[in-house]
Amino acid sequence: MTDDNASSHAEPKEVLFYILNSTELNELDAFVCKLVNKIYQQGRRCDLRFADQQQAQRFELTLWNWRADSFIPHSLERQISAPIQLYADHIDQPCQDVLINLHPNFCEQHQAYQRTIEVVDQSDFLIQKGRQRWRDYQSRQLEPIVHKIGFN
Repeated sequence: MTDDNASSHAEPKEVLFYILNSTELNELDAFVCKLVNKIYQQGRRCDLRFADQQQAQRFELTLWNWRADSFIPHSLERQISAPIQLYADHIDQPCQDVLINLHPNFCEQHQAYQRTIEVVDQSDFLIQKGRQRWRDYQSRQLEPIVHKIGFN
């Protein structure tokens, strides 16, 4: 007899890098909204980590206005219970399912999640910070999977 719960903790963590062929913030936002919607439709929980409170609040407005025919239950820093939580920098209570790291720096809390997603656009700053985060994952024996979006 196997203990499914114990074996699920032994599974390797998955790290995905989505590389967007754009420098436009609205294109990055639209991509992240689609990603969050897909995660929500799959019945998963997701924490989004931003560089600061202002970015988290800006994205919350983006999420509210994303599609008139689709509502994604979300909250800023657990103000209410919702499957999607938006955080500025530090995540107090990780959902332990999916992390979308939109912070330019590596998230030490990634180990608390089954899947970590990094989204990088073509701005010089984010490319440089993304390369550093890639090296940070590799130094922890994790090999990120790359998905290039919008490249020919």
